[in-house]
Amino acid sequence: MLAALLGTAVAGTVPPAAHSLGPRRAAAVPCGNVTALIQEINQANSRGSGSISLTPGCDYRLTAPARSPGPNGPNGLPVITGNLVISGASASITRVAGAPFRIAEVAAGGSLTLNGITLANGSATATPEGSGGVVLTQGILSLANSRVTGGEAARLGGGVAVASGGTARLSNSFVSGNTASDGGGIHVGTTGRLIMGGGSVTENTATYTGGGLATYGSTSLSSVTVSRNDAETFEGGGLFAGAGDLTVNSSTIATNSAASNGGGIANLGASVRLVATRVTQNEAELGGGGLYHLAGTSTLVLATVTGNTAGEQGGGVLRDGGAVVPAGSVITGNTPDQCAPPGAVLGCSS
Repeated sequence: MLAALLGTAVAGTVPPAAHSLGPRRAAAVPCGNVTALIQEINQANSRGSGSISLTPGCDYRLTAPARSPGPNGPNGLPVITGNLVISGASASITRVAGAPFRIAEVAAGGSLTLNGITLANGSATATPEGSGGVVLTQGILSLANSRVTGGEAARLGGGVAVASGGTARLSNSFVSGNTASDGGGIHVGTTGRLIMGGGSVTENTATYTGGGLATYGSTSLSSVTVSRNDAETFEGGGLFAGAGDLTVNSSTIATNSAASNGGGIANLGASVRLVATRVTQNEAELGGGGLYHLAGTSTLVLATVTGNTAGEQGGGVLRDGGAVVPAGSVITGNTPDQCAPPGAVLGCSS
């Protein structure tokens, strides 16, 4: 079931040649008119591309799933198979029904770009394998100055799930208040890709791993704040890296918590690189208040790991395997110690 979720493609519609004569004006959707919004999405899918303009400040309230559900569970909007842009300053699309359904799904070969939009209260809980509480993408998802909030998923990615082969690009956008089993805010599957610049991942919760974000693909964060996220059972309160590569540049990872190891970050087999990033005030009930490293490689370049707390050992860094390479980084002011076990991290005192 999960493999099918992460790999199933939804065929796109090839735009007819008759519609390739030039760009269309954005279709304006009246305030709150969900029927018109769905109609415009269907037309864009049929043409292969389209642009929709929502009324600034208006809320489009979804009360039921779209008539044609996707292969990965019900969606409030039709599955995006073409290239669609939706814009609207401070406009929002919100699930208000009791029935569970995510807001949007992007099929393989499709793309969805949101400018200034809030997507809220999606729920991918109709099946035990439900993923992408607010958005599931197998194609390309682009968010600019947008928000993803209040989502829940039974399995992966309470806010956003980037399936294998999918891509998500977030610019000055915010992912907050979402819940899932793994990847409370965002989950990146194997061969999935996430590029996030600016914005934040805050106040998300995972039952198991990656309160803010769990990644098994390729993830890059630049000038992003990851804060106040929680992993309720296992590792990675802020970030969990299970495989692939995770690069964090000029960012802040702060005040996250994990019930076991890795309050700020947990690396269980990825190539992790922290550059000019501050890891501070995170808590782990067991070890690695700032960073827990089990396998793979964690390289810290001009990073600061300070003010973190572990219940047992490795207030700053706990290395249980693999390699931790600090390059010009500062690891200090952590409780009950800086790095554990003694001598496990070159140049870091216990």
